[in-house]
Order: sequence, then structure tokens, then C-alpha cells
Amino acid sequence: MTRIHLERITTIIIALSIASTVSAQSPDDASRAQELSAARAQKAETIAPPTRTLTERVLHWYDNRDSSFSWNGLHMNLGNFSGGAGLAAGVGFTRHAIGSAIVDPHHANRIDLDLSAGRSILGYQRLSARVDVLNVAGAPVNMSVSWRDDQMPQEDFYGIGQDTSESHRVSYRLDTTDITAAFEWQPFRRVFIGGAVAHLSPVLGRGTDSRFPSIEATFDPSTAPGLGGLPEFIRADATVGFDWRDNASHPRSGGHYQVTASRYDGQGDDRTDFRRTNILLQQIIPLGNRYRRIELRAQAALTGADRLARVPVIYMPYVGGASTLRGFSTSRFQDRQAVSMSAEYQWEAWWALDAALFVDAGQVQHAAGDFALRSFVTNYGVGLRLHSNSKFLARLDLAYGREGFRPLLGFKYGF
Repeated sequence: MTRIHLERITTIIIALSIASTVSAQSPDDASRAQELSAARAQKAETIAPPTRTLTERVLHWYDNRDSSFSWNGLHMNLGNFSGGAGLAAGVGFTRHAIGSAIVDPHHANRIDLDLSAGRSILGYQRLSARVDVLNVAGAPVNMSVSWRDDQMPQEDFYGIGQDTSESHRVSYRLDTTDITAAFEWQPFRRVFIGGAVAHLSPVLGRGTDSRFPSIEATFDPSTAPGLGGLPEFIRADATVGFDWRDNASHPRSGGHYQVTASRYDGQGDDRTDFRRTNILLQQIIPLGNRYRRIELRAQAALTGADRLARVPVIYMPYVGGASTLRGFSTSRFQDRQAVSMSAEYQWEAWWALDAALFVDAGQVQHAAGDFALRSFVTNYGVGLRLHSNSKFLARLDLAYGREGFRPLLGFKYGF
């Protein structure tokens, strides 16, 4: 049989197969296929949107409010005390855009008011009031005037230097009133420049923590500067910063870098005059997607004074506590210079909960030239971060250092 005959036979077989398949479909099968197609189209049109769980509804409600648990400007707060204050609660009153029917972030000369009062179970108390004038004369300039009165009866002190012992722990009381006038100019979207002048009235006295001696029982003015009495201070600040985080409350990428230079002038006592520079650095590095990231933080507080001047212990830089060395108590190590660093690996354990592994390192020294790599004190731990879609809610860190295990519960993100 020739090749041409084979090709013709093959073509005829294929044609007969297609024809038999088409003819085998009954009218009932065709109508059934049409019914299924129509049903699928109708189902696609009537699909209901997914419903939120109770947790999702609560966090969605929180996301869309200026402050939680608020009513006509009144809201609850947690006092914003230091780590040693214990459980605290308070009430606040916030009013945005006074005199305007709408809250417009770009409205010229917008006036905001914030009042708050809080108290902790250990007797810490804070009263504060603040007035902000935003977008002054339509320019990217904000101004504020604030007043704050603090009573902190159980602040901790261990002595000065890196080699202090836990057995030297004492407590002291610090009452202070702070009146501040400040401004901030934003020449570019991510850049801010600010300045402030503050009047400080600190009083250092006997601590009320019954577990430890009061400061005057162990230290004197030579080993705890300021113990013999403190003058009032005038503090002048100058700040410059760059913030390109995607969300200041709960960032997943970007960075925040800020430097503040301050001068403290003791009124009527030149021996308490000193200078202080605070440096804050934060960088968030996404790892492939928004669900995993590395967060790096570093900060330094550097002071300088004339030869006969002393830096008061209440303003002396320290490491230890929720924002530096989490495995050590607040202000565990104090001296004229302090540096600390933190690294965290964060991942999304649940859409509203991030988990973290972290390591912290820090040290204090009398002079900046004394810093050494071998002198860093370290700790490590794990943490959980509760958040809504755009706002930070709470954090729990479980840290371990050479002085033991420390759990820390906080309601503030970052520094």
C-alpha cells in the first residue's frame, strides 16, 4: 500500500471518530451542560463576602478610632510610667481641631488639646496637659506648650559604673515638674527639625520601696551626684531626624534616625551644668515579604561637663529595661556615657500577632573613649507583639540575662 493511501485512510478514521463523538451527545446531555453552566454563573454572582470573627471586628473597630475606649474625647490610658511603676491606669481627654467641624490634618492653625491623669499601684502619679498648634500659618510647622507633674516614689539606683552589684540596689523618690515649649519644622516629607526649651523642677528624696534601703543610707553626694540637693534647670534641645517607616505605630519596613542635643543649666549652681546628646537609630529589613523581617535598633546617650561639674544621677544615661537591656531591671547600669543595641527576627504567627527572637547588648562608661567590645553586657529572649491592621496594641517580652529571667509587658512600640 502506498504512502498516499495510508494518509487518506488515517484522515477518514479521524473524521469518522469526531463525527461519532458529536452524534453520541444526546439533547439531554447538552441541556444538562447548559444548566450546570448557568448554575455556576448564578453562584458566582451571589457569593457573600466573608464575615469577620469577633476578634477581627474588635480590632477593626480599634483601627478606626483615634483612641481606644473613648467617649466625647474622654478615654482610658495606662499612665505611661517607667518600667518600675507597676500596674497603672488613668483617664485622659483629647480634642482634635478645636473650633472646627472636621478634623483635617492639613488645616492651617489647627489646635489640639490633650489632658491626662494616671496613677499606679506603687504610688506613681502623673498629671499632664498639652496644647498643639499644627500647620502654623499654613506652613509645615507645629508648635506646642506642655506641663507635666510626676511623682515617682520607687526609682532604682545601683551605683555608678559597669561593675555595680545587685546587692547595692537602693530606691529614691523623684518628684519633678516640667514646663516645655517646643516646635517642629518638616521641610521635606521624611525630614523633621525641632527645638524646645524646658523648665525643670526636680526634687530627689527618700525612696518608699520597703524591700531596699533608701538612697541616702548607702550613698552620699560624691557617689550619687544630686543627692545633696538639686537646683531648677533650664534645658534647651535641638533635634534633627529622618523617618521613612511605612507605619510609625507598627512598621514592617523602613527606618527612623534621630539625634537630639541638649544643654542643662542649673539655675544658681554651675556645678550641675552639663550637655547631653541622644542618638536613636532603627532599621526594619523585610525578608522576602511583609510577614518576616529583621529589626535593628541602636541608641547612645553621651554627656559632657566642665571639669568641676557633675551630672546628676537623675539625668545620667543608663542601660537596662524595656527599651535597652530587657534582661535587666530599669536603669541597672548608669554612668556618663551609655550605648545599647538590639536585633530582632520577627515573623507573623497569626494575622494579629507577631512572634520575635531577640538579643540585646549594652554598656556604660565614664568616658566615651572607654567603650570596648568585650565590655558589652548581653541578654536574649522571645517576644509576642499584638496589633491590629495598622496599630500596635501590646507586647510581651521574656528576656534572660546573667541576673535571671525577666518578663516585660508593655503598650508602646520601639524606643
